[in-house]
Parts: sequence; C-alpha cells; structure tokens
Amino acid sequence: MSIESEVLELYRGYEQKIRTVSVRNLREFVVGVDREVPLLGGRSARYVNLDNAATTPPLVPMLDCQRQFFEWYASVHRGSGFKSLLSTHTYEKCRQQVADFVGADLSYHTVIFTQNATHALNKLASRLCPSPGQTVLTTEAEHHSNILPWRRAGCALLYADASATDGALDMADLERKVRSAKGRLRLVTVTGASNVTGILPPIRRIARLAHEHDAMIAVDGAQLVPHRPFEMGAPDDPERVDFLAFSGHKMYAPFGSGVLVGPQRVFQEGWPDMVGGGTANAVTMDEVWWAAPPENEEAGTPNVLGSIALACAAKFLGTVGREELAEHERGLTRRALQKLSRIEGIKLYGPADHDLRHDRLGVITFNAERYDHAHLAAILGHEWGIGVRNGCFCAQPYVRKLLGVSAAQMDEIIGKLAAGDHASVPGMVRVSLAMYNTVEEIDYLAEALKSTLSRGSRARYVLDKRYLDYVPETPPARFDDYAPF
Repeated sequence: MSIESEVLELYRGYEQKIRTVSVRNLREFVVGVDREVPLLGGRSARYVNLDNAATTPPLVPMLDCQRQFFEWYASVHRGSGFKSLLSTHTYEKCRQQVADFVGADLSYHTVIFTQNATHALNKLASRLCPSPGQTVLTTEAEHHSNILPWRRAGCALLYADASATDGALDMADLERKVRSAKGRLRLVTVTGASNVTGILPPIRRIARLAHEHDAMIAVDGAQLVPHRPFEMGAPDDPERVDFLAFSGHKMYAPFGSGVLVGPQRVFQEGWPDMVGGGTANAVTMDEVWWAAPPENEEAGTPNVLGSIALACAAKFLGTVGREELAEHERGLTRRALQKLSRIEGIKLYGPADHDLRHDRLGVITFNAERYDHAHLAAILGHEWGIGVRNGCFCAQPYVRKLLGVSAAQMDEIIGKLAAGDHASVPGMVRVSLAMYNTVEEIDYLAEALKSTLSRGSRARYVLDKRYLDYVPETPPARFDDYAPF
C-alpha cells in the first residue's frame, strides 16, 4: 500500500465518523460531556463545563483518528522507512488542512506549528523585533500573551485605549496612535476576540488602517478562530491579516499544538527563536545555512500527534459549518446574558447589548454582591458541579480598568499577586460557552446563582495555603482517587 493511500485511508475513516455531525447532535462527538463529578454532601452531578475559553475537551472521532495513526507513528523528516515517510506525509497534510481552515495560501504564507498561541506570539516577536526599539501598537484589552512577548523583545510599545464602561476598543484613539507613529510603526497587534468580554474588535478596519500607514497587523486568534469563520485574506487585500496565532487546545484539540501563520518572506532571513535539529540545511564550526520556513521555525522533533489533532478539529468544525456553529453559539450567548442580567445581585461586565445586536462571543464576566469572585467560583464548582474561571484571566490591566481599580489600590494588589495570591484581589467570574453547551446548562447556571445568592453556600470555605484558592473545609473527594497515577 502506498503512503498516499494510507493517509487517505486515515482521513477517509475520520470523515466517515463525522459525516453525521450537525449542531443538533454535537455532544455525541465530545469526550466527557456526561461525566459525573463529586459534590459536597456525598452527592454527584453531571459536570457542566463553562470554562471553554481556557480550554476545550477533545473530540471523540479525533481520538479515534489519533489511535489509528499511533500504529504508523514514527519520527518525521528524513527517515527512510515507510512509517517515517508516512508520518512526514501526514504531518504536511495537517499543515495544508490548517491552511485551508484559515484561508492561507501556502505559495505565499507559511504555517508554523508551535506549542500554543503564546509560543506563536513569542516567536513572532523575536522575528519582528530582532533589535530593540521597533514600534508596536497593541491595546489595553489584550491577553498578557499579546503584551509580554513584545516587551521582552524590547519593542517601543504603544497601547490603544479600551472603554472603562463596556470594554470596547477606542477606535478613535487607535487611529490617532497609528497616524502619529507612521514611519516608525512596524506592527499593530490585536486580539481577534476578548477573553474577558467576548468583544470582537473590527480587525478588518484595523488591518486597512495599519496597511495605509505602512505597518502590518497580527491577530491573536486564540478565542476567535474556534468560534467564528476566519480568512487571512489575499496578499494584495488592504484588509488582509498578515499574521495569525491560535491554539489547538481552545478548539477541541488539547494536545499541545498551536499555529503561527504569516508571509514566508518574514521567516526567511535571520536566526529563528529556537535553533537545533531540523532548522538548518548545513552547519560548520563557524557558519550555518538555515532551512526554508516552516522547517527553520520548528526546532527538534515536532508534535505530530498534536498537529493531527488540530487538523482533525479544523476538519470537524468545517464539516459542521462554521457559520452554523457561530449562530448556534449566538443563541446560547443571548440566553445566558438574558438569564444572568435578571438575577438580583449580579453585575455583568462588557457590552450591555443582551440581544446581541452587535456580535460577540459567549464569554461573559460578572461579580456578585454577596461573594467575592474566588468564593463564588468555588461554590459553583463544589456544590453544583459547574466549572467556571475566576480572577483576571491573564488580562490584568484590562480587568482592572473594567473594575475601576484605582492607582492607590495597586500597591497592595501587586504585593498579593507577586506572592501568588489571585483569590483575595479584585477579579471576576467568567462563564465561557462552546458549541456543545446546552440551553439546559445555562438554565442550571442561573438556578445555581439564584440559589447561592438567596440561600447562601452549603459549607464553610477556607483559603488553601498551597494553591491559594478557596476550598471547602471538608473537600468532597480526594483528587488522587481520580488521577491516573
């Protein structure tokens, strides 16, 4: 059997498994959605995962595809045996699948596999800012992963304002700063969707503005790509996106793989951020001749299984229909906003548009009058089996602005954070929805919040000294009883 036919057989089996998928039966294809978890008082309940902005569960057919490939797995590139050649062929097929998923043209773009979106943005910063002083414009609404890499690279960093009222990007301020930096502005880098408010910035408008002022644009697509259709755009399109970073673990492929997409020419000169095996064509004791991208940017043995997972997830989302999935999630988001806005004692952050006249993701943050964010999140987890996230979501400047934290409060807050205490400082509770969540789960969350705010919690909670999170004085279960080893 030929290598090509083996790969086709692998994909054919996967396609057959997902042929019947639709927005009506999505849960059948997601691992662990019916798993029960222990609660206080010896009870158990089916786990409700509303922490999808952090990571998503894997897909059942994708696991099957991986298991099938394990029988053929070997090291990629330059191996002469059949399994090695097959692994290499499959790995490159994954690259093409991901390129198709985001509308990248591999005659112009390169698709670089990374560990995750954070790794991708660090890699990009090392390429675009090889020497200190390059001017980069980002925004106050960014995840730390779209701030810190540029600082570390020594960029002259500008920040476009975000509204303290609803978190929206101040486009007038962004335009002023782009114009004032013309001639020295290298890049505008912006989130495609906020992991705090679910806001979708106008990235095409920003792209046109950047290009008009001789700059490029990068999009942190970690939240955007799993939930909305996305196209890089043609190389001559004034609204094209030049660079895109995203993660597999936020799109149902939690196996340590991410992607950086960008023009090949940017990665052809100079040293990659990581060097070693696979990155060079020739090495002497004094000189090195680098391989062409993407090989020069993928040092060491790559995560082939993670890349397969990511490609399979992309295939799955495309089969369901990305606009159909987006509309499905809009319906869930609309219901969640309407339900939560009616609960007395709950304050929502972000856009006040509960009917979704303007598109946004199902990322919803809030606080309650009766409990701080860490305490309330612990109650939802231990007493109701609902997984949420609390704190500042690796977007501390943005969250503090929305919360109205004053400069006078910052010294105490920074002292606690530096000591690892994220529970007793200002923060929020975050609910984040995905394609497999249901109306019933949203209603259950609303019931849990109403009950907790009216009747109180069922246990006394203390601050765990090791992890500095709130836990019941008597935990409902020992984690060692559930851990695989």
